[in-house]
Amino acid sequence: MAKKPIGPPAPAGNRSGFYMYIGPNLKGLIQTGTIYRGDRARPLERAAAAIEAHPPVKRLIVSGDALPEALRKVKTPGNALYASYKELAGK
Repeated sequence: MAKKPIGPPAPAGNRSGFYMYIGPNLKGLIQTGTIYRGDRARPLERAAAAIEAHPPVKRLIVSGDALPEALRKVKTPGNALYASYKELAGK
């Protein structure tokens, strides 16, 4: 028998209220660890030049909620975050 969740369901979306770029520095475009407050649209707008020049940047802007797992994945071969990071690191 499945356990019934206790309390109200978690809200959808990013509860942390921020996004972070976890890719390598791209001189003149974006720096590792750049933090953006607000919803997903804000970091994508602020990083538009970097995303246009290097589309994998978009995958490396992650929500604060997903940050711990994303930081692990970016260092582990065999997933999209790792591949995106390696692709950008070669630029």
